[in-house]
Amino acid sequence: MALRASFAPIFDMRRRSPPQHGASIDMTDQSNLYDDGSPRRYRGVAGSWRLFLLFASAIFLLLVLSMKGDSDASPTAAAKDGILTVVSQHQRPIVMATIWGYSSDGKCGKEIERNPENAIAKVALLSDQHENRGSGAFRQVDEPKLVGTLWETSFRLAIHPPFPFEEGDLCFEVHWRVEYADEESALSDFPSKRCSFLGSPRFHRPWNWHEWNIDHGEQWLVRESRDESWGADYLVAVNMLNEFRHPCSPSIRAPDYTVAIIGDSQPHYMCQHLLWELQKTNLEGKGKVRCSQIKQTLQNATTFHAYAEELQNATEDVVIFNPSGLWEAAYGSIDAFRENLRRLLEYIPTKTKDRQRHFFAPTTAVHPVNYKDLGRDERKWSMTQVRVRELNRIAKQMVMNEAKKRGGDESSLGILHTPIDALSLDREDDPKTPSDMRHFGNETITMLLKAIMCDLDRKNIVLG
Repeated sequence: MALRASFAPIFDMRRRSPPQHGASIDMTDQSNLYDDGSPRRYRGVAGSWRLFLLFASAIFLLLVLSMKGDSDASPTAAAKDGILTVVSQHQRPIVMATIWGYSSDGKCGKEIERNPENAIAKVALLSDQHENRGSGAFRQVDEPKLVGTLWETSFRLAIHPPFPFEEGDLCFEVHWRVEYADEESALSDFPSKRCSFLGSPRFHRPWNWHEWNIDHGEQWLVRESRDESWGADYLVAVNMLNEFRHPCSPSIRAPDYTVAIIGDSQPHYMCQHLLWELQKTNLEGKGKVRCSQIKQTLQNATTFHAYAEELQNATEDVVIFNPSGLWEAAYGSIDAFRENLRRLLEYIPTKTKDRQRHFFAPTTAVHPVNYKDLGRDERKWSMTQVRVRELNRIAKQMVMNEAKKRGGDESSLGILHTPIDALSLDREDDPKTPSDMRHFGNETITMLLKAIMCDLDRKNIVLG
């Protein structure tokens, strides 16, 4: 608590007035919800019967919430210990949850305009069914229960509140939806037999301070007001703590070392944006950054050899690589990726010039909720966030194992410190184009680049 208190003079939002109301982001289907978030179950019923049924429905919902059971295909939630309970047709669904934080101004009643555009903190998480994988921040708990013809599945959110806020600084609200029908179909290799993405139903409710479980520190985004850009909370905090030693620049500046970014479309967009930022501000970055875009999966021999040649022969001080993560998610085989990545890592030199470093960059998140025609586009059915997460898990483990073989911390091989996979999961609201499920807009790309360059600078990874 003492550490958090040290931020108050610099990042004190408790004294700010609540941001003004703006246009709403459609995080819930408001046409199917009452004001309190309960579902409209009897639309189209007229007159006194409508009022009677609505009243009976509300009483029934109160009983459901108190008993954690439901006979409807809608999700419910228990406001205790960070538990979300989903009742649906799916026994083991994958759920997406987003928690939004709003400036409280000392109160968290209806006076606070809970519009996601007004939020100053947010985090998104995709549920996991495995005890020994991932961070465990949003995990299925207990076995699903069959209630009538529907399944009741419970999930536990076990995360820290955003840093550096303390109790009373913010009011919170959680939005959640059934994202995928089940893990098996969401993990299936191309060509997938069916579209596992659902993206509904959607609901929301207040999230109380006592519901935080501080088992895990997930990647929040924060900003001072709705007019500011989002930034990673850990960088905001670290930058304040070190403002007189190694501050992170508020803008992207030319690095003191050379950088190569190798990958498919999203890494290439980021690299091109970095070049544009450097050229826009000054000429010091000329020749500092090189971009290499490679398409297709590693199963393609031409693609594999293109990556192998780049990794083996790159002369830059820092080599950031992502071996076709988006292609692998959409059109690849997980087993084949595992074997091909093992072979590819062998091409990275064990002895490099002047402490040259190679960093694996996790694949950025995909947001099928933005692609309205996904149900009719069979070629995109395998491009799921569940596959992206699994590919990142496999790649991180393989890179760490290879680095240990080469000497651990002294190895020239590592994983990019910046959690771009988690940061990009928070930004479904910033696609490159309105229907793009895999690429991000300039605001998100700038945020990711600032975090990457700041982390590289602060790690002082290159010895002059």
